[in-house]
Amino acid sequence: MSIFVKEGKKLPNKILELLKQLVAIDSTTGTSKEQEIEKFLDLYLHELPYFKEQPHLAGLSPVPNDPYGRSVVYALVLGKKKNTVVLMNHHDVVETDCYGDLQPLAYKMEELTEALKQRTLDHDAETDFASGNWLGGRGSNDMKGGMAAQLVYLEQYAQSPEQGSLLFLSVPDEESFSWGMRHGITVLKELRASHALDYRLCINSEPNRREGGKQVVPVGSVGKLLPFVVLQGKSTHVSEYAKGLNPLGLLAKLVAATEGSVELVEEYEGEQTIAPVWLRMRDCKENYDFSLPERAVGYCTVQAFQKGPQELLDIFTAKLQEAIAELKNQYPAMPDLPIITYSSLLKYVNGLDFYPIWQMQETAKLKQLIYKEGMSYPEATLVYVQELLDLLGYKEPLAVLGFAPPYYPAVNSSLMEKSYFAEIQKALSAKLDVKFEPYFLGVSDCSYCGLTTKTAPEDYSSNTPLWGPLYSFDMNALAELQIPFMLLGPWGKNLHEPTERVNLESLTKTLPLALATVIAKAWQC
Repeated sequence: MSIFVKEGKKLPNKILELLKQLVAIDSTTGTSKEQEIEKFLDLYLHELPYFKEQPHLAGLSPVPNDPYGRSVVYALVLGKKKNTVVLMNHHDVVETDCYGDLQPLAYKMEELTEALKQRTLDHDAETDFASGNWLGGRGSNDMKGGMAAQLVYLEQYAQSPEQGSLLFLSVPDEESFSWGMRHGITVLKELRASHALDYRLCINSEPNRREGGKQVVPVGSVGKLLPFVVLQGKSTHVSEYAKGLNPLGLLAKLVAATEGSVELVEEYEGEQTIAPVWLRMRDCKENYDFSLPERAVGYCTVQAFQKGPQELLDIFTAKLQEAIAELKNQYPAMPDLPIITYSSLLKYVNGLDFYPIWQMQETAKLKQLIYKEGMSYPEATLVYVQELLDLLGYKEPLAVLGFAPPYYPAVNSSLMEKSYFAEIQKALSAKLDVKFEPYFLGVSDCSYCGLTTKTAPEDYSSNTPLWGPLYSFDMNALAELQIPFMLLGPWGKNLHEPTERVNLESLTKTLPLALATVIAKAWQC
């Protein structure tokens, strides 16, 4: 009999009360506030009898070089089998500025819900809050609700671990650059080696949506890459436009050829990626005059199911070549513009005596800008490449293509060749009316659970200027881990919005049953 079933009516109250405690802790992503919930979780776990007796099986694993001193929280209950289920979540939440005058109530679930009832909301939100079946609050949906259910399950199972093993893993910074899960890969490897664990399944209890009365459960996570381009043209007076080369105009052509392009949309089993979206496009000219800008830069976000870094670089190179050819056809006197990948530039500078010292100094400078002054990884990437070109004194037309962090590899549990995974899906379908989705399009930390695309690690690392001290993760470990997963959580709505909310019946009754079902099946397989 499931431990959740044995708990009876006590269980919903336990989950709900714990959720209120978790939501009450401000754990805004990308801040040292995340430490507060990590301390709470560590204390909570070590108050449980199982971890009082075996304190070494739970704790905080500090994220290396993290500017905010954050940690991965872990707790391992060793059962009679080495078959292990990972209960994964993230404990950071997005900021609360969007709440306006209700911001002081953002972390007070009941007070906020009552206040929202007095406001004019969209019909769906008004109906939900009036029903009494939903509670709001920052993190109620994304994703402290799922975390609360996981913790209560762990607590109950730890009282009598007679079956498989269970690992609770909570990471920081999921909402920004996944500092936590990138270190979580190492934690998973170390625990597996120390205790001979056999990871059978990972359950990430992110909130689910419903379609046609069915709960949508993704079993894959979309890939995400940020291609960048630094275009160096030839500056001339505008009256001699045909003799120069405007990099901004060329960048505009590249953007027009790729922005929202259905040609670059991937499809898998009826599901489609979101088309490329350019997030930055600008010239680098600071003053006004009648000359063409010397440089233009930009980066965009691209989703993928199967395309890897090299294939995307090839696509963007081809699109840029077409744009150059179009310009040359119109203005034959324009100079040629070679296109290189950052990996080619890297091979060249690695042979220069002064490069190692410059790289060390530049990395230290960018570390300060990123960690202390809030510069983003993509912006720092553009700075790095331009200052490298300045260092080389290269003034001729040139295009450099590469990637800016973050990188989320595409992964699909059904493609991992784990035959038992289908049995787990069948077991869940027998208990819950679900629809399995090939990929979660919202991007998730499950991208670091395995690898199901033919991608060489160096295709990304060698084309990413910040790879190394500023940004990295163990890409080789992804193929080693190969942990099939489900994003299985409570029914929630409007994550990141003021009306973020979680359905109480789904959280306290449906999710516990679903967790018990898939965990038991994973242990048996």
